Amino acid sequence: MDLYQVKRSNEDYQLIRNRHYVSNHGCIGRQLHYNIIEDSKIIGIISGASAIWSSKFRDEFFKINTENRKERINKIIDNVVFRLELNEKNLGSRILSMWRRMVKEDWEKKYNDNVIGFETFIFGNNRYGSLYKADNWEFVGMTRGNTKHHAHGIYNGTERVKTEAKMIFCKLIKNKYRKYL
Repeated sequence: MDLYQVKRSNEDYQLIRNRHYVSNHGCIGRQLHYNIIEDSKIIGIISGASAIWSSKFRDEFFKINTENRKERINKIIDNVVFRLELNEKNLGSRILSMWRRMVKEDWEKKYNDNVIGFETFIFGNNRYGSLYKADNWEFVGMTRGNTKHHAHGIYNGTERVKTEAKMIFCKLIKNKYRKYL
């Protein structure tokens, strides 16, 4: 099994992305996308992108505050999409572990920021974050169920929009940055 970095516009990536339970609205900010290949066949996709700007429980987990937010936020990768189209025992946690190592290295090369950890947000019926728990991510809390919406771009005002509350999972990179936090 291998992960191959692709552009978001990659046709194979988009075909699978459009079948994910979270609607495809594109991706903003820093991002790295991968096709998951087994025996020359694409069996899924996984992506990392810029961490969200603010989340109470994630901020507490990574000790983010107003003084260090700009510096620290770029060192966290948000697992924004992960879709497998092959059901095999432990496959998801094996891929997630492989992805964490690969995306960390690729992120540091491309963006010149030392990665300290990961975040992801889970919602929907019968979704409990089991895959992330199996990979030793920590459940840190729930979102409030609303977000800022920038209807005409970030500089033209925002409004609060109700959303489904999401479970927040985070993972700190082993030992290397514990003293950093």
